[in-house]
Amino acid sequence: MGAATVRKSFHLALVFFLLPAGVGLLQAATAQEGEVRIATYNVENYLTMPRRVGGHFRTSAGKPESEKQAVVRMIAEVRPDVLGLMEIGDGRDLEDLRRRLRAAGIDFPHAEFLEAADSTRRIALLSRYPIVERRSQENLPLWVDGMMLHSPRGILDVTLEPRSGYRIRLLCLHLKSKLEVAEYNEGKLREAEAREVRRRVRDILRSEPATRLIVMGDLNETKNAECFRQITGKPEWPDSLRPLPLSDDRGERWTHHWGSADIYSRIDYILVSRRLEEDIDSARSGIARPPYWREASDHCPVFVSIKPPAS
Repeated sequence: MGAATVRKSFHLALVFFLLPAGVGLLQAATAQEGEVRIATYNVENYLTMPRRVGGHFRTSAGKPESEKQAVVRMIAEVRPDVLGLMEIGDGRDLEDLRRRLRAAGIDFPHAEFLEAADSTRRIALLSRYPIVERRSQENLPLWVDGMMLHSPRGILDVTLEPRSGYRIRLLCLHLKSKLEVAEYNEGKLREAEAREVRRRVRDILRSEPATRLIVMGDLNETKNAECFRQITGKPEWPDSLRPLPLSDDRGERWTHHWGSADIYSRIDYILVSRRLEEDIDSARSGIARPPYWREASDHCPVFVSIKPPAS
């Protein structure tokens, strides 16, 4: 080994030695030219609600400061250009997170924020790129067992333009949770939401088959569930979506830990249309799971790297 090689190896080792604990290769790696990184992240109750703080129950308290800081660190691990958020509170909570991210060197000048039937937990999208079209649906009525219900979070639907002439349409979702309610069957509401998403995907891809489409978010279901199959469609359909087989640095694919049952499962997804699939950089896509992930949320961020073709 020559002297130059030894010096290079020493410098690389020093760089990684000096990185703060918990900072993974995602953050250490520089973004590649032309890369577009899109992520989805359930930030677990980034809002004001009844919760236990410091061993005492409070009827109204925000997400603890230590958890907010951990959320920002998690997002900094991924450094997305576009970020879909689940379980964000009101507009003040979203602005609080944007301010903290800006202080960490991650600025999102563009945003989409939905206020749907669930007045507590909402979905939002932050973007470095301009939002050129907005088709989000906050008021989404659904029939379930003869009752008129509403999708708790609606469908966030925007089109982004990372560069001139290259557009990505993005649907961000947070389907009804599995928490039981007395008034209706939560599973049937989730399936009704999935059917509405399938209808929208079908309309988009049948009217414009070349659309670069992403459907992402917290679906609150595993891959073997009927509502998951509803959204993706059958593989042979021209308007089907492909669930990206994303994993962490250990090859594991779970995205959520349900603490009370001690169950690890994959319920957060990024699904893409055939037209967009050819632009995916699989080697730079995955699930972010640094050692401190549980300090931020019961979910992990899922991200995809897109390399638009040279014009």
